[in-house]
Amino acid sequence: MTRENFEIPKLQIVHDHAEFRGQCMPGEEVIAVLLLYRGRRYRIPWGPTHLILADFLCRHRWISLDAWQIAEKMANDQFVQQHGMNASGYHGRPARTSRTSVRQQIKRMRGVLAQLILEHGLNLNAWNILRSEKTSSSTVRYRITLDVTWEHWPGLDDGEANGMPSIVPICPGPVGSVNALSVEVH
Repeated sequence: MTRENFEIPKLQIVHDHAEFRGQCMPGEEVIAVLLLYRGRRYRIPWGPTHLILADFLCRHRWISLDAWQIAEKMANDQFVQQHGMNASGYHGRPARTSRTSVRQQIKRMRGVLAQLILEHGLNLNAWNILRSEKTSSSTVRYRITLDVTWEHWPGLDDGEANGMPSIVPICPGPVGSVNALSVEVH
């Protein structure tokens, strides 16, 4: 890894309950968003609603969307509407949002991200990561500006029961290097 790539922040979104490994499908659950920077990874402590919104914004990161567009598209997005359905013991909690709540959620998400950046002394700006862009008609549009990767995390019930080695779960909070994300086999 070159020094330049080492310095570029990235987001990694972790899904659980995948039916097909390597493919993101409706029914999976967003369980974490990690900020990868300078060889370390930091878990962004967003709640479930913010994790779903972050995943949605990352999937649409090539265009900026206003709050109305985000609310409308999330209401019709199969991944959002079927979030977590593959989990055993799933109890339906459809994600609902409105134009007003999108604005509030983005404000809160940016505040949590700014706090994480401050606590760890990172040379980053939450406003540059979760950007607000004003249009010529004074509409505010939002987008995530970082490169993003998605990982599927096998559930803890997978592993030796399926003839595969057991998996060590991702520990919450900031941990080791980016390489620590690789699966450890016992």
